[in-house]
Amino acid sequence: MSAAARRHGIAKSVLSRAVGKMEGAAGGPLFDRTHGGMVPTSLGRGLLPVANRALEVARDAQEAMRSAQGTPQGTLRIAASALSGQKIVAPAIARMAQLHPQVATTLVVTGHGPDPMEGDLDLVLRIGSPPQPYLVSRKLIASRLVPYVHRTAAARIDLNDVAAVEGMGRIVIAVEGVSADWELSDEHGNIRILRSRALVKVGDPTVALGILTAGSGVALIPEVYGGPLVRAGVLVRALPNWIGPQMEIRAVMPPRRAAIPAVAVFLDILMEHGRALAEDLVRP
Repeated sequence: MSAAARRHGIAKSVLSRAVGKMEGAAGGPLFDRTHGGMVPTSLGRGLLPVANRALEVARDAQEAMRSAQGTPQGTLRIAASALSGQKIVAPAIARMAQLHPQVATTLVVTGHGPDPMEGDLDLVLRIGSPPQPYLVSRKLIASRLVPYVHRTAAARIDLNDVAAVEGMGRIVIAVEGVSADWELSDEHGNIRILRSRALVKVGDPTVALGILTAGSGVALIPEVYGGPLVRAGVLVRALPNWIGPQMEIRAVMPPRRAAIPAVAVFLDILMEHGRALAEDLVRP
């Protein structure tokens, strides 16, 4: 009950009373209260498909009303990792606020790409295509994964020596869509896989960059994030003859959500910002 209250932003007492009202209307308990939490009864399990259909109807009605609005307004709920939120979503939110101040935007920071329909979200940024076939996704930017070290650490080792670089300690980013093993390739198609024990595992690239900029370890970071820090003189590319696979940052939405004016405009702003970041990647 406490977890459900936190997830939906409802006071636990209010949620408890709502469950009590539903049980009164149903004529029996919907949940068995156990030491480990609440478990649906047979009555509760029987009503669950009906409740899901009711939620779908409510969402459809809400989307129909929002789609009928001529100009972007109302609420906009987005989820992204801390780094994507900072580098990609935040500039888009600022632009949205300038163009359409009547839209109230909320950004949920999360280390994984949640199902937007389960979290009642308009748009989620994630790495790669979603596993759910009913969701719609748009590619915002594609970027190669590149190994980086701090510039002070770079002076202590041979950056072309795989063993020396790996010996600095791998900072592994443990997020969906990114392998814990680093598969690197060179221009001749040769493959090297780095599987050494991780110095540390983190749930967001922001933390990996923080450890790197403090002078420790080596991390495989999307070039769209690491490249600007190289130009700023903070990071140095390690193993310059080797590069990781390409990853895509995608905007994922429930079906028909892009028809809502606020979502459509925000998606256009995101796509424009993604193109600007891609152009910056190839700028000398």
